[in-house]
Amino acid sequence: MERMGLRGWLAGAVGVAGIVATLAIPSASTVGTTSGQAPAPPPKPVVVPGCEQGCQTVFSAALPGGRRLDGLSSAGGAVLAYWSGGNLLGTTQVRGSDGRPYERVTGGVCGSGHCSVTFDFGAHSAAVASLRLDSKITVGTTVEGVVADARDLDGDGIPDAAVRQSTYDPSFALAPLYWETYLLRGDDLVPTGCSAPVHGPQDAPAAPVTGECPMNI
Repeated sequence: MERMGLRGWLAGAVGVAGIVATLAIPSASTVGTTSGQAPAPPPKPVVVPGCEQGCQTVFSAALPGGRRLDGLSSAGGAVLAYWSGGNLLGTTQVRGSDGRPYERVTGGVCGSGHCSVTFDFGAHSAAVASLRLDSKITVGTTVEGVVADARDLDGDGIPDAAVRQSTYDPSFALAPLYWETYLLRGDDLVPTGCSAPVHGPQDAPAAPVTGECPMNI
């Protein structure tokens, strides 16, 4: 009877251990999950209007408050995109004197809430556009010439503009060229004067020029 009692006690102990072991093993269906909900999908990337078929970033200018202006080139012309972090605040295509968007953006400089952006268009033409950036992009003045340059010309921290022009005398191919500079006042590029016409290469001005401008253009 004692041997039978011991055997019965051992069998009961094994059964209890089996129950405890069974309770200690979690279900395979719950391993690695907490709430049972699928993870949220990653956010979709923002597509800049005009860049649905792809764009190349030509420049990216940082602005205060984590904002920036990107100059983008696409098959449909130059696109400017204004960002706050990952949020797209606005886009624009700057139009030339012919009413069409400029074809290629080539550079840009920014300061004090304004940017001056340079473009190429046609075979031998270039332009500078002044922009104000606050809650949106506001295009101010555009100036056009043969070559374009944007920089702060008077040291006030605001980007200005310069364009190289032709006298067209005796013809475009043979004429001397000169620089005309503009200072940004408000939203407008105001001309300051011109350099003397010369043949051959000539660096863009580092300061405003004040000479007389040719009258035959």
